[in-house]
Amino acid sequence: MTRLASPLAPHLERFLEHKRALGYIYRDGEWMIQALDRVATDSGVKKAAVTESLIRQFVTSGGHGSRPDRLSVAREFSRFVFSELPHTFVPPRLFLGIRRRKPVVRVLSRQEAGRFLNVCASLADKPTSRTRWLIHGTALWVLLMTGLRRGEALGLADEDVDLGAKVITIRRGKFGKSRFVPLAPDVADRLQEYRRMRGTRILPSRPTSAFFPNPTGHRACNSRYLYGSFRAALRIASIPHRGRGHGPRLHDLRHTFACLRLLAWYENGADLQAKLPLLATYLGHVGLTSTQAYLHMTRDFVGEVVQRHHKRFGDLITAEPNHLTEAHAA
Repeated sequence: MTRLASPLAPHLERFLEHKRALGYIYRDGEWMIQALDRVATDSGVKKAAVTESLIRQFVTSGGHGSRPDRLSVAREFSRFVFSELPHTFVPPRLFLGIRRRKPVVRVLSRQEAGRFLNVCASLADKPTSRTRWLIHGTALWVLLMTGLRRGEALGLADEDVDLGAKVITIRRGKFGKSRFVPLAPDVADRLQEYRRMRGTRILPSRPTSAFFPNPTGHRACNSRYLYGSFRAALRIASIPHRGRGHGPRLHDLRHTFACLRLLAWYENGADLQAKLPLLATYLGHVGLTSTQAYLHMTRDFVGEVVQRHHKRFGDLITAEPNHLTEAHAA
């Protein structure tokens, strides 16, 4: 972590330690804490104090994280130091009129997912970035094929991907949980080819090297650049982006993986009640409640339900629900 320099530095460092002791990776939060430290330094703060003026400058400043994200970090930090620093300002939830809108989950249909995967598998390098499409295309492909979280995928070291055993090791994922993620044979084969191509275009990797590195090969690829490639892949695959908060988001690839996995089980007549705990374990969830948030009634799933039960209930099912748009979460 970049060394903090403001009078608030000791308190900010202890706050980060506190969050990580609770099991949070808090990578984005760390960047925002660094931004808060810079604002305090640039504002000429002479003593450790959390004032309304400081919070206002931090929340409205540019840089990493949206305004709602920065306000959330500011609120958590203010509450953390409230008992230690006199006259600490704890911003209210709607400080400066900022509201956190729950994002609309945009699940890709099976056809859209197929087009997206084809694009990711065939992205060509750009003259300005000879490795960007190789790295990003494979990372995006993996996110949809495995349901990994973005941070889990970008945090992989080369030694975490055992293609002989066809398993990925996630070390200290969300809430500090580690787990093994088995790979399908075609996924393992694709990653084997990716590893070979990466070795010829970037510096030779070591076991501790990032599996999805930046162009220099020394660090993991930047999530912002990955998102830019994600948007480009959506355009090429003719999947419309509906604007901020309406997706698709990178995290919606994880939702899509879960929904399509559920659909495949349903088509094969599997016992979903028995399968859901397996899906929860695979995704790294604490319990089934977290997994249920990833299951959405998409058009693909409605179509399968209607087809399966048409013979018994055909006279009752007269039309497809018109409020369901293609591959859009209900």
